Amino acid sequence: MPLTGHDCTVPALLINTQAPLDVLHDAAVFRIRAVTQLLENLAFREQLSSDAVVLQETLKKT
Repeated sequence: MPLTGHDCTVPALLINTQAPLDVLHDAAVFRIRAVTQLLENLAFREQLSSDAVVLQETLKKT
């Protein structure tokens, strides 16, 4: 499932030999950051009083 929140104007897939390296790097960084934030929120959800709100805000950013 592609992420729609990527700020780059050049579309980049996981492996696209025609895409510039900086575009591939930006796409990878964006996706890794989004997954990291989601996993952190899931891991610490017991400590948060508003799970649904935090997860919704995280998902809106991706």
